[in-house]
Amino acid sequence: MKPHKKIKNHNLTDPYQGYKTFKDLKFYPHRSGMGGKQAIMEFDNKHRISVVGGSIGIYGDGVNTFEIWRSCDSDVKGYLTPEEVTEEMIELQKFVDSRDHSFLF
Repeated sequence: MKPHKKIKNHNLTDPYQGYKTFKDLKFYPHRSGMGGKQAIMEFDNKHRISVVGGSIGIYGDGVNTFEIWRSCDSDVKGYLTPEEVTEEMIELQKFVDSRDHSFLF
């Protein structure tokens, strides 16, 4: 008899499964030209998030803390950890709204 093939352990308790997280962000130099970095992501529900850090006037160092702006908010949130950014991203991905956000960016 052949031994059973070992099945790769997929973490079925991963609360982030199926959602975009901080690890999925692709950072580029901030467009202000004053240093720092920025990532912008649009989700399937058409909402967007901007994550920035490491520049003068930004509420985050771009390493351990970040500033975010979400298309459903009028204000930014600052000094968020990567884990907190992930929580904000998941909340935004779950958000259902009938407004058109294409004008934002």
